[in-house]
Amino acid sequence: MIEIIAERQAFLLFDRMVAYHIMQGIPIPIDAADFYKNLDEKFPKRDGMYFLQDQINEYDQARLKMDVDRMQMEMFVSDEKSAIAWLYKELEAPQTYSDIQPKFMKEARSIEKHELLPELAVLLEDNFLKDEEGRWYIPDTKKIGDVMKLREKRLLKEFDEYLNSKGKLKKFRTEAVRAGFAKLWKEKNYTLIVKIADRLPDKVIQEDDKLLMYYDISSSRVE
Repeated sequence: MIEIIAERQAFLLFDRMVAYHIMQGIPIPIDAADFYKNLDEKFPKRDGMYFLQDQINEYDQARLKMDVDRMQMEMFVSDEKSAIAWLYKELEAPQTYSDIQPKFMKEARSIEKHELLPELAVLLEDNFLKDEEGRWYIPDTKKIGDVMKLREKRLLKEFDEYLNSKGKLKKFRTEAVRAGFAKLWKEKNYTLIVKIADRLPDKVIQEDDKLLMYYDISSSRVE
């Protein structure tokens, strides 16, 4: 079985690029629209994933050897990030909400205990576009930057609710926390990053490389 690697998909590659530059304290050299355009121009794409030139032949050979068709591609939906990754794969062919909903419900059965997974309608509205026939589709490189900006705005609004609450956060959107930490980092508000991180389950911080990166470096700067 071949597994879809979410980190090879466009939206997470951009996310990692932004995180790298933030952590290095250097300006982000490219916006979302240009980043996605360059991905399509410079890197081969298979099954919604991008590869280096010296990797693509190996992947193609493995795929042919296993005779993998589209429905056999393995994808585990355990949180919002993997749910979006699943939707990116599923919406390679535009579909209506009623087309997607039963398949999504079948996949979204093993959500992490802490994860406050948005409704399917919210995931679609935050990350995709709808055509005149009511079918959801993946934004092209000219529009995806605007979609991502709107998504970030909604995530930060959710994060603000966490900031204004008290006590341990037992159910939350991890994507909102990631967006919030990125904003706080830009503002050099390391103390608040640490305070919010301390309200999250230890497992979440330790198993999420991006949150752990923000937390570890912020901790070293407030001591």
